[in-house]
Amino acid sequence: MIIKEITIQNFRSYYGTDNRFEFSDRLTLILGDNGDGKTTLFEALQWLLDVSQAVGIPQKGDLSLLSAMCRREMEVGETATVSVSMTFDHDGEKRVEKSFSVERTEKTYVVGNLRYQGTEVIGSERVPAQGPQLIHRCYDSFMQKLSMFKGESELDVFNDATSLGKLVEQFSDIRCYDELVKISDALSEKAEKAYNKALRDDKKISRQASELEKALTERSEELIDEKKRKREHESDLTFYTSRLDELERSKSASEAYHTLNERLEELNSKARKIKADINRVDTNHALLDDLWILCAFPPILKEFVQKCSALSKERRALQSEWTKQQGKIEGKLEAIQDIRGALEGGALALPWDLPDEATMQEMLDDHICKVCGRPAPEGSDAYNFMKHKLEEYRRHLNEEKQLEEDRLKAQNKELYVSNQISTLRNLSITLSGEQEKAICNKAEEISDSLSLTERRKSDLHELEKDIEEIQNEKTRLLIHHNVDESLMEKNFSDVKGFFDRKEQIKVDLAHIEERIALLTTQCEELKQQRNQLDPDNVLGRISKRIYNLMEAIANAFARAKEANLRSFLSALEEKANEYLNRLSSADFHGEVRLVRGMEDKIQIHLFSGTDENRMEVIHPSGSQRTVMYISVLFAISDFTKEKRSENYPLLFDAATSSFGDAKEQEFYNIINGLQKQCVIVTKDFIDKGQVRMKDVEKLSCTVYRIKKATGFDASDLATVKTTITRLQ
Repeated sequence: MIIKEITIQNFRSYYGTDNRFEFSDRLTLILGDNGDGKTTLFEALQWLLDVSQAVGIPQKGDLSLLSAMCRREMEVGETATVSVSMTFDHDGEKRVEKSFSVERTEKTYVVGNLRYQGTEVIGSERVPAQGPQLIHRCYDSFMQKLSMFKGESELDVFNDATSLGKLVEQFSDIRCYDELVKISDALSEKAEKAYNKALRDDKKISRQASELEKALTERSEELIDEKKRKREHESDLTFYTSRLDELERSKSASEAYHTLNERLEELNSKARKIKADINRVDTNHALLDDLWILCAFPPILKEFVQKCSALSKERRALQSEWTKQQGKIEGKLEAIQDIRGALEGGALALPWDLPDEATMQEMLDDHICKVCGRPAPEGSDAYNFMKHKLEEYRRHLNEEKQLEEDRLKAQNKELYVSNQISTLRNLSITLSGEQEKAICNKAEEISDSLSLTERRKSDLHELEKDIEEIQNEKTRLLIHHNVDESLMEKNFSDVKGFFDRKEQIKVDLAHIEERIALLTTQCEELKQQRNQLDPDNVLGRISKRIYNLMEAIANAFARAKEANLRSFLSALEEKANEYLNRLSSADFHGEVRLVRGMEDKIQIHLFSGTDENRMEVIHPSGSQRTVMYISVLFAISDFTKEKRSENYPLLFDAATSSFGDAKEQEFYNIINGLQKQCVIVTKDFIDKGQVRMKDVEKLSCTVYRIKKATGFDASDLATVKTTITRLQ
C-alpha cells in the first residue's frame, strides 16, 4: 500500500478546499512548529481510517471538527462540507473519503450524517465501493497499529500482551501449527480416554490401572492448580516489575528532574518579580498621579516665569509713575488752598467761614453790620460789602466742597485694583527652584521608566524562552524515561515495599516451579507405569498404540510451534539490528534483543558487548530508545512485504523530539535513502519559526511546510488557518 494523496476540507484548522498533500513512495517530510497543525493532520487521517461505526446505522457528523473560521463565515442557509480523502495504491488505485455536511440556520447548525465512500480501479474501470470495507481489506486496524505512531510513547508495538500473538498470526509460519496443535491435543486426549477405558476393562490389570489413573488424575489436577498459581504470580511479578522499572527510571531521572523543577521555579519567581515591576508602572495613572503630563512643561514654565517677571517689572514702573503723578496732584491742591488764604503784601486773610452764612444773611436782612455796629442801608457800600461777602462765602463753600471731593478722589484712586500680577509672580517663584527642577526631570524620569520597562520586558522574554526550554527539557526527560509526570513527582518511599513484594513473589514462584517440575515428573512417571501395563485384549493393545502415537504427534507439533516462534523472533531481531546499525552508524547503538517474558509478552531491550561480556543497557537515552523502536518497526514492515506480499507506509507524528540537531540530520539522511514509504510530521529543521533550508536541501525527499496564516488573533480560534506550502 502506497499513499498517493491526502486532501482535507474544513477539518478544524484546515479551512477551505485547497489543502492537499502529495506523497512520494519514499520519505515525505511535513514540517510545522507548535500549533501549526501537525497533530490536526495526523488526527484527520486517523478520523478517516476509523471504521468503528456500526455498518448500516447512520452516524451524525461531529460539529467540533468543522473549521472555526468556516463556521464564523457561514451565512444563514449556507452549507459547508467537512471531508478527508485519501488516494492510495493497493493492487490498483483506490480512494476513500469520509465527509459530512453542516447547514447554518438562523439559530443553530444542522449536522448531516457521515458519508464514507470509496472507489477502486478494477481493470480499466473505476467502480464504487464501501469505504469501511475498502479500509478493512486494504489497511485494517492491526496494520494501522503497526504503521501509525503519534509521539515517541507509541513506538513500542509490544506494549500489550496481545501484540505478539497478533504479530505471529499475521506474519509467522507458526500460525500454520496452531490448528494442528489443537487437533492433535484433542485426538491425544480422546486416545488417552480410550486407552484408560481399555485398561479398566482388562480384569488382569484393572485394579493397578485404576490406582495409577487415580494418582495421575490427582497429580494432574495439582499440576493444573500450580500452573494457575504460577500464572497469577507471574502476572503479579509483571505488575511489580513494571512498576519498579518505572520507579527505577524515575529514580534515575529524579535528580535531573528536580533540578529542572528547582531551576524552573527560580526562573518563574524571577519572571513574577519582573512582571510585578512592569505592572507597577501604570502609564495611564502615572500621567496624572505622577504628573507625567508635565513632561513637556519645562519650556512653558520658563516662558511663564519670564512673562511673570516682565509683568511685575512693568507693574512696578507704572506704579512708580502713578505715585509721582498723585504726589503732584496733592501738592497742587495744597498750594491752591494756601494761595486762597493769602492777601496782598503777604498778609493772611481771616477765615472765610467768619462770620458764618446765617449771621451775614441776618445782617443783610437787618441792614446793620453787627460786627462794628454801624447801620448798612440797602445800596450802601456797607450793605454791598456784606452782600458780596455772603456770595463769596457761598462760592468758597462750593469750591471747598469740590476741593475735598478732588482730594478724596486722589486718595481713593489706585492704578491696580487687584493683586493678580503679584499672585502670578509668586506662583512663578513657587514653581521655580526645586519644583522647576522636578518638573524638568519628568521627561528624563519617564524616559528612564519606559526604558527600564522595555529592558524588563526583554529580560522577561529571555526568561520565558529559558522557561520554555526547561519545560521542553522536562518533557524530553519524561519521554526518555517513558514515565508519567505524576509518577516522577511522587515520593519513592514505596520502592522498598514494591521491591520486597517482588522478591517474595520470586521466591514463591521458585517454589511453585519446583512443585510444577516435581508434579510433571510424577505425572510422567505415572504415565510410564501406566504405559508399561500390557492389556490382554486386542482393543486395549490397539488403544495403547493409538494413544502413544497421538501423544507423540501432539508433542512434535508443540515443539515445532515453539521452534518456529523462536525462529520468527530471531529473524525479526536480526532484521531490526540491520536497521539499528544503519540508523545509528555514527553513534553507539548496541544490539536489539526481543526478550520473551511471562505470558509470552515481548519486551524490546538494548544490549551491548560481545557474547562473553554482554550486558543490558538499563537506561538508554531517549534517542537510543526511539531508534531502537523504529528499527523494530522497519523490520516488521519488511516482514509484511515478505509474508503478505504487501507494503505499508510508516507514519510518524513528532516521533523524533528527543533528537538533537546532529542526530536528526543523520537520521533523516538515512531514512531518505530507504526504499520504504515513510511520512514524518515534525518540527525538526525549524529554528525560531524559520525552516533551515540548507539542511532540508541536503535531502532528496518531498518536503511540505505547514504553518498558521499570518494575522491570526491568539485569543480567537476562528482566525486560525493552516496553510500548506511545498518546499521541494
